[in-house]
Amino acid sequence: MKTLQQWDSASNLYNQNMGEEGDHMNKEMIKPVILSMMGDYAKKMILDSGCGSGYFTAELAKKAKKVTGTDFSKKFVDICRKKYGNVKNLDFIQHDVAKKMPFEDASFDVIISKMVLQYVSQITTFAQESFRVLGKNGILIVAVDHPFNTQFYYAQQVAGKPNPRYGVLNDYFSRLEHAKLSLWNKVMLTWYPKTVGDYIMPFVKAGLSLFDIEELPEVKNGVKIPRILALKFNK
Repeated sequence: MKTLQQWDSASNLYNQNMGEEGDHMNKEMIKPVILSMMGDYAKKMILDSGCGSGYFTAELAKKAKKVTGTDFSKKFVDICRKKYGNVKNLDFIQHDVAKKMPFEDASFDVIISKMVLQYVSQITTFAQESFRVLGKNGILIVAVDHPFNTQFYYAQQVAGKPNPRYGVLNDYFSRLEHAKLSLWNKVMLTWYPKTVGDYIMPFVKAGLSLFDIEELPEVKNGVKIPRILALKFNK
């Protein structure tokens, strides 16, 4: 519930800062890797799970057969419907990714989860439901904060130079929830640390095959560290 309240309170800020193209990290890193992994999506049925303000969902609808955006925040869904309610091949539904999806089996060709699952305590249900609602030869693309990203700040903490954005961090293998200052350093958000394996194995166990993996870097204090982890699964 606290995660939902955090995102509800940040919905207008998020919408304003993302605009119709996304912020710098989305434009330069996240969107390009997702589009590259997805390939030609013309005439595809796409689910954007955790669509936020819907700017990327609407962009996909310009080529796809139909796009459905879901978000657990009613405020985000309302924003999306207000902005894109006149787009015929685009709809938005309130739905929590940690729960069973309100769709029939084999409803989609593509599922996208963009910067969502780090804020979800357990992703097993999402993995199982993604397998169920994907059609034959369907693909799932997941993009998250790279699990090793915070280890740079953990090392600084151990060296006596903690980063105030993160509070007290733990090692790579800790799954203890944390709060961090996020969204352009303006909102405290709860996140749930996972290892790379934690992001892969639930989908493999659900029946999907890992097809591609990309690790996108950023430079902090002259050091190149992992920033985004992108995964492509095939059914």
